[in-house]
Amino acid sequence: RPAAMPAFRQVGEKQLPQEVVFMAWSPKRDLIALANRAGEVLLHRLANFQRVWSLPPNENTGKEVTALAWRPDGKILAFGLTDTKRIVLCDVEKPESLHSFSVDSSITYMHWMEVTEESSVLTSFYNAEDESNLLLPKLPALPKNYINPNYVFCIFSEEKSDEIMKLLGDVRLNALVLGGSSGFIEIYAYGMFKIATVTGVAGSCRGLCLSSDLKSLSVITEIRDSSDSEAEITYFQASKLDTSLLSSYLPEVTRMARKFTHISTLLQYIKLSLTCMCEAWEEILMQMDSRLTKFVQEKNTTTSVQDEFMQLLLWGKASLELQALLMNQLTVKGLKKLGQSIESSYSSIQKLVISHLQSGSEALLYHLSELKGMALWKQKYESLGLDASGIEEAITAVGSFILKANELLQVIDSSMKNFKAFFRWLYVAMLRMSEDHVLPELNKMTQKDITFVADFLTEHFNEAPELYNRKGKYFNVERVGQYLKDEDDDLVSPPNTEGNQWFNFLKNSTHLKESPLLFPYYPEKSLHFVKRQMEGVIDQCLQKPA
Repeated sequence: RPAAMPAFRQVGEKQLPQEVVFMAWSPKRDLIALANRAGEVLLHRLANFQRVWSLPPNENTGKEVTALAWRPDGKILAFGLTDTKRIVLCDVEKPESLHSFSVDSSITYMHWMEVTEESSVLTSFYNAEDESNLLLPKLPALPKNYINPNYVFCIFSEEKSDEIMKLLGDVRLNALVLGGSSGFIEIYAYGMFKIATVTGVAGSCRGLCLSSDLKSLSVITEIRDSSDSEAEITYFQASKLDTSLLSSYLPEVTRMARKFTHISTLLQYIKLSLTCMCEAWEEILMQMDSRLTKFVQEKNTTTSVQDEFMQLLLWGKASLELQALLMNQLTVKGLKKLGQSIESSYSSIQKLVISHLQSGSEALLYHLSELKGMALWKQKYESLGLDASGIEEAITAVGSFILKANELLQVIDSSMKNFKAFFRWLYVAMLRMSEDHVLPELNKMTQKDITFVADFLTEHFNEAPELYNRKGKYFNVERVGQYLKDEDDDLVSPPNTEGNQWFNFLKNSTHLKESPLLFPYYPEKSLHFVKRQMEGVIDQCLQKPA
């Protein structure tokens, strides 16, 4: 008689406050992930069932968890939400969303696998993958004082710069397979980038398994049929799908997916850099525009605001109304504060453009150029759906964004010089009005300084009634904020390109005008508009392989 099998022995039991709907064991550690009816995701230790962390339901991500899956290295947990149709990737160390994306169907099953195939081509790629780290400077961490702590994707903040590597994970390809209702199946490389869509499967997915050599995908679906009789019949169907396109091009799929993840994280970095720039821009900077608009509405004279300031500059005399505006509303103390705010705000934005926006854009240009080189190797990449012309458009869009960022730098630079000279002159004029002592070093004003202030007044102190209809103000003295505001596609005061020799040269050269080597320039548009355009083009080009 064969020996009896030892019986299963219960080693523990734990009462939980909410009904558990899904659970998944970590492939590497003594951890178990749970999702409950309340929409909470919990992580517990198996040995003593001690809670490690809990992630409460969130309005942005969703409240109805319908699937859980661990990344094979056990460092990231993915969960799907049916009410928002979102997938969230969460850090095992702390309850934070590292990345999330939307899908077109409610997810009913998830499977995250790692490719175990070995080949000499893959090994050489694994070893050489860090080439970009040698060629590109390390992206500077974003200043934490500007980042909203509730922002889901804060992995670029100072203390979290290593987490970008955690999200990318090991170079070896891993794939998150999602199954949903109505035969929905999608494959995401590294859990982030969609590389394949599977069609032709009927019913709601109840089970999925992609083989470790990527050659086949097994699916179990639930099909409800109520066509023939009144009673609804439910049956299950097992399908085995041939995915050998992925396995035969494994090195290419790995390379392509790796590039995609680099590009998508860089887009996120640029988006956050821009958020930081918007935070650095302060509402106080609009004070000059609103005070001057109020002055126009309240003054009784027909003299324009520009002429009022010009008279003060040339003759040192101000009308009683201008004196009242400067001394009672703006005040010497207020002018000093405004000057300091402008200087600190502009220099912060300038630093963010130079160190973050430009380095992020250049890294993006590098990875897209490499991707274009891959797409041109048609024998290897054409059947995976990489399209060189689409990538070329994405490169062009990044170039236009870099041009717009450079334009913003020039606007900041000239604004800082203009405001410095203008405030210095106005400060002295106001001290004289209040009959305060003016320091000798402040009193020195050369003809060059006077011309500079006069030019500033001519360009910036023109009343614009059409601007009042659009923005509720007559002036746009502050020129930086218009680049950073998301609600405006067009600039209120685009840069003046009149007399620019390079512009004239381009206009008159038919060959250069049509040249694909020159990035298109949008002088009328804001930085946000050009960024959104760039994101759209890149998104489109990265979606083609799927």
